[in-house]
Amino acid sequence: MCKTGTFLWGLAAGMVAGAMLEIIILPRPRPRRTAVGKAMQRMGNAMDQALESVAEKMS
Repeated sequence: MCKTGTFLWGLAAGMVAGAMLEIIILPRPRPRRTAVGKAMQRMGNAMDQALESVAEKMS
């Protein structure tokens, strides 16, 4: 049978190897600060503020 320590060591090594493989295969996208992205952010912020003010006036 397998010893518990050996099993846990193998399990940890497999988890680390899997995480590293995921990082290599699926790199996180870098945030891009384009003009379109900035405009979308401003539009979203304006919508949030407008909804908050409407909700505030209704209550």
